[in-house]
Amino acid sequence: MWREKMFDAEAAVTLLNNTAYPMFADRGDGHLDVLREGNLEFTHERGFVGTPGIDDITVCLAESLYFSDGSRALRITVPHSASGWSQWTALQPLPQTQLQ
Repeated sequence: MWREKMFDAEAAVTLLNNTAYPMFADRGDGHLDVLREGNLEFTHERGFVGTPGIDDITVCLAESLYFSDGSRALRITVPHSASGWSQWTALQPLPQTQLQ
């Protein structure tokens, strides 16, 4: 299915996964400067994701970007990982439905 609009997260993921930016991957949020320069509006969050019943709450670290068009970008890592972060992935806006 073809659509004319590219969501903000898709554009951001293309830029963030570009091989020109890996030097910023683990330096705070400096890797996000390229998005700020492009005037993309987003909220940046990092947090631990775990599984209920597992004592170690640091099982997985997730970094999320929430864009004004409702799209999102996400990447994950585990603490002390030799391979570092996963590549960024884009998520389209979730359908807006009302709960019954």
